[in-house]
Amino acid sequence: MKRSLSMVLAAAALALGVVSLPGSAGATNIGSEGCTPGYWKNHTDSWEEFTPGTPLNVYASNFTFPDELAQYRTATFLEALSFKGGRGVEGATQILMRAATAAYLNAAHEGIGYPYRRYQDPFNIRDQVNSALASLDRATMLDLAAELDQANNLGCPLN
Repeated sequence: MKRSLSMVLAAAALALGVVSLPGSAGATNIGSEGCTPGYWKNHTDSWEEFTPGTPLNVYASNFTFPDELAQYRTATFLEALSFKGGRGVEGATQILMRAATAAYLNAAHEGIGYPYRRYQDPFNIRDQVNSALASLDRATMLDLAAELDQANNLGCPLN
């Protein structure tokens, strides 16, 4: 609920011209569109800024995994889109990374009006995901994954 309220306040501030979005770090188009992990997995030619082989923690500018989840540091964006999930913290990590990878690809694409940004507030995807990963708490990870999944299912404007 807190995140939703901050999104509404941020949208109102943008509409009133109180704040502006930075022009760097990818797409600046804010809206209510999003493509699913399945779309991105099957349409790698639509990717902007990243390649299917980009590691999830490339240059530490994407996702930071605690030592307990170190095996995910070298997983690629394409591999993450195929994660199945499962039990425990590892299953929750896979579910979160599938949703987070799609969210990153959505936010990076100028043709998609995705509601969240990768590196900037009001909803900094990277910081939210890294915080959930650091918690090592399954419920925290699944809550964030569900929120990202909802945004990833808003409707894909790409063909």
